[in-house]
Amino acid sequence: MIDATVACSVRARHMISLCAGLGVLAGTVVFSPSSALADESDVQAQLLRADRANFVAAREALQAGQRETYERALEALSDDYPLHDWLVYADLVNRWQRETPAPGTFDDLARLKAATNDSTLLRRAGRALQTSLAKGGEWRRYLAIEQSEYGVEMPCTTLRARIEVGEADSTTEDALALWVQPTAPDEICRDVVADQIAANTPPVSKMWERVYEAMEANAFDAAREVLPWLGTADRNALTGWLKAVDAPGKYIASGALQEDTPFNRRALADLVLRWSREDTAAAIDWWQSESPRYRFYKDRHYDTHRALVMRAALRRMPQAGEWLGNFRARDEDLEIKEWRVRAALLEGDWNEVMRLLHRLPEEEREEDHWAYWEARALETVGRSGRAREIYQEIAGLQSWHGFLAADRLGQEYVIVDEPIEPEAAVLQALETDQRLLRAREFQAVEMEAEGRRVWNSVLADATAPELAASAVLAKRWGLNDRAIFSAGRAEQRRALSYRFPILYQQEVAAAAIEHRIEPAWIFGVMRRESAFISDVVSHAGAVGLMQIMPRTGTYIADLQSKEDWDGDLTDTATNIDFGTFYLGHVRERFDGHLALATASYNAGPRRVSSWLPDETMEADRWIDTIPFTETRRYVRAVLAYAAIYEHQLTGTVTRISDQLPPVAAAVGSDPGKSL
Repeated sequence: MIDATVACSVRARHMISLCAGLGVLAGTVVFSPSSALADESDVQAQLLRADRANFVAAREALQAGQRETYERALEALSDDYPLHDWLVYADLVNRWQRETPAPGTFDDLARLKAATNDSTLLRRAGRALQTSLAKGGEWRRYLAIEQSEYGVEMPCTTLRARIEVGEADSTTEDALALWVQPTAPDEICRDVVADQIAANTPPVSKMWERVYEAMEANAFDAAREVLPWLGTADRNALTGWLKAVDAPGKYIASGALQEDTPFNRRALADLVLRWSREDTAAAIDWWQSESPRYRFYKDRHYDTHRALVMRAALRRMPQAGEWLGNFRARDEDLEIKEWRVRAALLEGDWNEVMRLLHRLPEEEREEDHWAYWEARALETVGRSGRAREIYQEIAGLQSWHGFLAADRLGQEYVIVDEPIEPEAAVLQALETDQRLLRAREFQAVEMEAEGRRVWNSVLADATAPELAASAVLAKRWGLNDRAIFSAGRAEQRRALSYRFPILYQQEVAAAAIEHRIEPAWIFGVMRRESAFISDVVSHAGAVGLMQIMPRTGTYIADLQSKEDWDGDLTDTATNIDFGTFYLGHVRERFDGHLALATASYNAGPRRVSSWLPDETMEADRWIDTIPFTETRRYVRAVLAYAAIYEHQLTGTVTRISDQLPPVAAAVGSDPGKSL
């Protein structure tokens, strides 16, 4: 690993001040189990260290199937150690996975219930037991557990169990409820559902319910399964829709759906949206002129029309403002009203921006992002005095638009780290809360995900004073990501040492020098991507601190000629190095433009290329009209976080506006190649 202090002194002169800030911090300990023991006596510390060692030994022995070693370690563990019950749970689940549970499992669950105050752990044990009993064909015992206080809902498995034990009085209804869903039932009850449907022809209403669910899910095979039961006219109508999904505009124009029937209305609503993917303007024109002839349910008509005009807005079409304006949005439909403003922003129609801003609810207009754009509009049309008043109102905020407002005024950013001062009694109560001690112990034995789960559960309904105190406690215990979230939920916006900790300093310094990327930008990305949760995996499969997709990791390894890389993105140094390299990669693709590169890190270069304007546009206006809500918020957050981190590292800040030149108009070539 590169020594950060030495590296900063010999390379990347443009980053000397930032690296100096990192060098000062490079030796700081991020977290170790012993750091949580600073205020405990030596005896308590030794006992806790021994318990942690015994817990880890017991857990590893259990995983390895070493029964005697497990039992010795468990016996050596203090009965009041906060994770003692987790080993009891893990032992039960381990046995149930290996073999069908013997009689007496109710007693096992009762003992676990007596040992734990973790209701989630008890539910997980109940599910594991039910799964094991089902696997072993112990259907009566399965139903006994499922119907007890320990049971969890497993509808498909329960249907199979009831059929197996002869409790079939209402199983047809249960089978129908599973059948109408377009996704196939679980394997354990698939045959049971099929047999029930084969023996009892579904009611026509259920057939159409399955078809309509299939429409929503693009599950065409599920819809086809209904065809044999339908009469000729209905079968022809459904077959027509199935064929039309590949050429929806042509089918609609053919007049095949002219008759105003319930199915035709559903088919039209589906097909016009499919049509809008390939020709949005034609689909909207048809809908506006022809849909009034059909007796659509109000919600169906509204939702379809809304989806069409929103597609135009998200595609940044020049007609979007007109279509959004003509759409009769419901009073509560704030998103449409906001997109009307964005469409006007995109067109640079500042008078229309002001008019539409004043149609937003008052409390929404007061949000800093809309206040900023009201000031920008006023400034552009020559009302500089009122614009400066609004800028002044928001320039003190430690936020993206607050920083931009300060830039417009030529003022320094207000970046202040205010300590959290918790109520002593509240903090003391949390310090001794056995559930939070349990969360700390999970962190200490490298079971961070379990610790986060417990922490979040305990504080789900916490008051603001409790959340503030929990942030202090989390930081004291080294639970940095929990400190971030607790401080945020407690509205402690200026508690920068809690919300924006400086972690993994050496790894960031090494990557910053290697790839010539500003450390503050790396920290901003990492803070937004993972909040410094090193083991997090997103629903999409992105891994680690900088949330790298495995496929992207392979691409990065190839670009860096790392032939010996083993595919592990959970290693923090590798993750930071790969993420930093990719930041440099996308920045180069977009000619060094920080906003475009940041957007690309989130949404991909190809999408960002498609969002480039037809004419050169100010960067702040381009960012606030990014069509993806997630990416729009992401860019604003990362760049604001980077400013805060630069201040944390160096004591100074480079103005955001000075780093963001106008976004150039799109050209024929694609500056960003999709991975």
